[in-house]
Amino acid sequence: MATPDGPLHGEYMFLPQERVIFGVGSLSQIQDEVARIGAVRALIITGNTLATHTDVIAGVAQALGSLHAGTFAGVRQHAPSSGVAQATEAARALDADVLISVGGGSPIDAAKAVALELAHERGVFPAQIAIPTTLSAAEFSHLAGVTDEQRRAKTGFADPHVAPRIVILDAGLTLATPTQLWLSSGIRSLDHAVETFYAPGAHPINDVLALEAIRRLFAGLPRSQERPDDLDTRTRLQLAAWMSFFGEINTPMGLSHNLGRRIGATYDVPHGITSCITLPHVMRHFAHTHTAALAAIGRAIQPDEAGPDHLDAALFAADAVGDLIGRLDLPRHLSEVGIAESNLRDIAVATVGEGPQTAVVEELLKKML
Repeated sequence: MATPDGPLHGEYMFLPQERVIFGVGSLSQIQDEVARIGAVRALIITGNTLATHTDVIAGVAQALGSLHAGTFAGVRQHAPSSGVAQATEAARALDADVLISVGGGSPIDAAKAVALELAHERGVFPAQIAIPTTLSAAEFSHLAGVTDEQRRAKTGFADPHVAPRIVILDAGLTLATPTQLWLSSGIRSLDHAVETFYAPGAHPINDVLALEAIRRLFAGLPRSQERPDDLDTRTRLQLAAWMSFFGEINTPMGLSHNLGRRIGATYDVPHGITSCITLPHVMRHFAHTHTAALAAIGRAIQPDEAGPDHLDAALFAADAVGDLIGRLDLPRHLSEVGIAESNLRDIAVATVGEGPQTAVVEELLKKML
């Protein structure tokens, strides 16, 4: 959030994403989109559950028709490096010229990693089309995380060229997503929006969209929980997720995301769940240092209850996020995902290194137990 004092200065960078197609039934446009970009051999990259326990991947393959060259369905949670290597080999063997990721953040990140590897070999990045089935918003990012299986740690990279060229948001494809995954990935989007809003620097476009994303997520997630078959609500949540991570190259994520990266890969916790556990506590931790930004978030959530005092409104924002997570019946404590107090120092060191902040972060993590 830009400070209100003094003139605004800054710059805005755009990722090379050219089209977002949204609405129920928008999958029907995929064949035309593949043809439009001049591709002829599409590789679907996804996970085993979507491929074998739902009809989502069969539907995507059918929509591609003769452009479907093959499917790799071996991506697991947090995109382990072995799966990425196997997907890359599949792309080579099929001579794929477009990668179509289907699922949550893991297959989308895996496809980005495959694209980077193929670019090293071919000298050009293959096109990507992302079809998300969760609200993680990885499809709008130039960031990717791949898990080093030996170290049980996620290593990331950033390259604007790996942002999917086309995104298809078809809420009909999300009905098979387990309820907890759907709702917790919505909290991940909420995490994006909150950390966007207090990211350093001036980012006036992102600020407006982040606040609107917060409003929509607070309204839509409980509605989707109550009416899981409501496709209009699901579409609106997909758009809120987009708003939460719009132009994310301009707004680096903060402590909640950094903690989530360390917790997720090492202890095999989905990132939506890590956000459920970390976000309210990180917001409360920053209430005295990011007061104006968090107060604005509190008033966006519920202006009458947030009140006129900035600090009270900032603390209200943190409490409101925690209350929302509770109403959605999502995990709120590290102990619920198998993390003990003996693990906390390792998480703190992995997040901020050895130094004066280590003890601060460890104390914060104790509040999450």
